[in-house]
Amino acid sequence: MDFDELIDRFGGVVATHQLLAAGETTASIRNAHRSGTITPIRHGWYRTGAADEEVARAVADRGVVSCASALRRHGLWVPEHPRELHSRVTRHERRQSHDRCRRYGRPSPVDGAVDDVPTALQYAARCFDVEGFIILCDSALNTGKITPECLRAHFDDAPMFIKRAVAKTERLAASGTETATRLRLRSAGLRVAVQHQVPGVGWIDLLVGDRLALELDSVEHHTGVERYEEDRIRDRKLVARGYFPLRLTYAQVFGDWDATYTDIADIVAHGYHRSRTVRGRHPALNVLT
Repeated sequence: MDFDELIDRFGGVVATHQLLAAGETTASIRNAHRSGTITPIRHGWYRTGAADEEVARAVADRGVVSCASALRRHGLWVPEHPRELHSRVTRHERRQSHDRCRRYGRPSPVDGAVDDVPTALQYAARCFDVEGFIILCDSALNTGKITPECLRAHFDDAPMFIKRAVAKTERLAASGTETATRLRLRSAGLRVAVQHQVPGVGWIDLLVGDRLALELDSVEHHTGVERYEEDRIRDRKLVARGYFPLRLTYAQVFGDWDATYTDIADIVAHGYHRSRTVRGRHPALNVLT
């Protein structure tokens, strides 16, 4: 193997069994060590010079990267968490677990320095609250990193409340902000559809009832003149088709939800989420008068 590939494939940190499985021999590994191409971290583990320092630190501390830290490296939408580095131990290092992430049941076997998505989700189930766990599952499903069948199979032996959480996941959810809003509104008894298609407009993130169209914005995706114009055109077209568009930001969902929900509840109390036609007038006019 070209040892530069270790950076891309394993974050620059690799176990002896991975090198052997990739076609290396004991002699070639020894020669790479002698030449300084790879450096021992601890027994059975090596790093390259350009290794991810967090990964190397986790392995040096007799663990591997897991949970949120692993999922972030796999490109998932990860909620905020007070712990900076999420790592876990192997079955053989259980006495060294102290403040590491844990899963329900026995520790999983280690295949590499960074857990795969299914294994990392098993540790996230215990590290995050239910909402955060569902956000992670939604992101894994939406990005195609796991299938619904695989997700259910990996939590066959989990506590019942985790199984119920898995049952609430949505493959179409495009962001954690969208997932959190969906869960909170459904828990309040509202009917919420995910990624509802409106002819002539496209897909809207969440549809509450028949007409309340929620769009979940973020700084990354809704700044700049061009996107600003596109968003306003979408809102105009939604109103023209009888919808009541409402945009929510990350901060409004995760930082000021009480006030945000109060306004949504007022909108619902006025019936603006329902399809209404009065004396043959356009539904949009019924909403605005």
